[in-house]
Amino acid sequence: MRCFLLTLALVSLPFGAMADERDERVKVAQEYVTMALADFDMDALIATMWAPVVQQVEGSGVTVTPEQRSKIDTLYKDTFAAPMAALMQEQAGLMADMMTMEEITALRDFYATPEGRSVMAKLPQLTQAQQPGVMKLINDKMPALMPKVLEIVNAAP
Repeated sequence: MRCFLLTLALVSLPFGAMADERDERVKVAQEYVTMALADFDMDALIATMWAPVVQQVEGSGVTVTPEQRSKIDTLYKDTFAAPMAALMQEQAGLMADMMTMEEITALRDFYATPEGRSVMAKLPQLTQAQQPGVMKLINDKMPALMPKVLEIVNAAP
């Protein structure tokens, strides 16, 4: 019995230490998340979500007026702003599971600099600038890709 308890104690030690390490990573990651979201332009991010839809509509020959764009923007903000903020708040735990303490600390420290805050503010703009190219790539490749996907899915196991 004594041997069992000793073994149990020895096996339990690393798990407790690992939990403490994860808790520390979560704490530092939460510092990063709080700082990052303070300067984050949620409206710009949300615009990257609806802009491709409007581009696709306009690509089909329909004109979208500035008033319609404004209504679409409002609709997307009303739909996505709060849930996106909540999802982004959950990053700390995910970061703690995926990154080392050194990585999280470096990220936090970088975003604490003026350059880091500037980069964070520009990320939605970067996403929006790349979106048309990504959409074109997907649209160009889908006609050849979909039959292959269907062939894989429909193949007998």
